[in-house]
Amino acid sequence: FDPTDDPKEYIHRVGRTARGATGSGRALLFLTPEETGFLKYLKAAKVSLNEYEFPTKKVANVQTQLQRLIEKNYYLNRAARDAYRSYLLAYASHAHKDIFDVQKLDLVAVGLAFGFTTPPRVDLAFGLKGRRHGDDSKKRKMSTGHTFSATNPYGKKEKSDKRQFSY
Repeated sequence: FDPTDDPKEYIHRVGRTARGATGSGRALLFLTPEETGFLKYLKAAKVSLNEYEFPTKKVANVQTQLQRLIEKNYYLNRAARDAYRSYLLAYASHAHKDIFDVQKLDLVAVGLAFGFTTPPRVDLAFGLKGRRHGDDSKKRKMSTGHTFSATNPYGKKEKSDKRQFSY
């Protein structure tokens, strides 16, 4: 779920699976269809790859059990929130932004993978490089997409606003 920035780092990570009594190991790398461009970097580093497709019938559907467990257990919910946030931050900082573009991520699907029916809000502060909290030298008005008015007292987003992040 977490591809490395560099094929050498990937080789090292996979090599760690071979530590142990037998001295051999295997690793799986899960990629979404949008992320398969990463394979060209692995092929260039002469990493042997095998593609597997898992029949849907043979994969157990544990989604509802996972969601119930995350919903009911406070500590698991906290851990899932932290893991979700860390995953998004790592994804946003990936070196291959052309392949791993956090703006194109389906946040609902990622949230489901972490056991959430509704993904938690994560503020990644896009476009604010170099700006620190409390730094008033570059004041910019950022739109959250929520406009409060007499006709829109709850500040609901307009239907035409397709942004996933607030700014």
